[in-house]
Amino acid sequence: MSAPLVSVVMGVRDGETYLGEALDSIAHQCVEPIEVIVVDDGSRDATVEIAGRHHLRPQVISQAAAGISAALNRGISAARGEYLAFLDADDIWPAGRLAAMLEAIERDADIDCVFGSVVNTDARLDPIAPPRPARLVGALLIRRASALRLGEFDGGVAHAAIIDWSSRAEAAGLRFHAVDRPVLLRRIHGDNFGIRDRATARGDLLRVIRDHHKRTRR
Repeated sequence: MSAPLVSVVMGVRDGETYLGEALDSIAHQCVEPIEVIVVDDGSRDATVEIAGRHHLRPQVISQAAAGISAALNRGISAARGEYLAFLDADDIWPAGRLAAMLEAIERDADIDCVFGSVVNTDARLDPIAPPRPARLVGALLIRRASALRLGEFDGGVAHAAIIDWSSRAEAAGLRFHAVDRPVLLRRIHGDNFGIRDRATARGDLLRVIRDHHKRTRR
């Protein structure tokens, strides 16, 4: 019996600084078969060139700048795998994370998605906080059928799309499972998406919280 295909979707805009390291961390997972889809969201730097020459040979899709949610949705629509995983261009997957998450979800057919712990680091990947469970997109492995059933990331809340997605997933009855290990090294630096525009990020989060309360009341 052949192993299931895992599709890794990366939405990137101007990610040349760390993209190579992020792709390397996927290559070091020792999981096959795997396909990598890099959706370039209107980059003005060397993002496309770096992705195109990486030995993983990712599928590179270019689009006019439309936001990270639109980029992820575009990547999901192109994915062929039974499972979907995601990684931001400035973050890193620890060695062995994908195999551990795949083992957990393959063990129980009723599980829709698996999360793990996240370690916040500085730009050099030195930890600045202990590992904490977190439902971030980079800490997720999900069955593609479950993701398609749930629907797209909401482009109207770009800074909180994964929180909105998680809320909708709970309301839809998707089953979550957590593995007890770090599955994402998350770089905190001055150019993080949410740090560049804190006011919009706060507004997006408030909208998502209001929507979540409406769902739970119903």
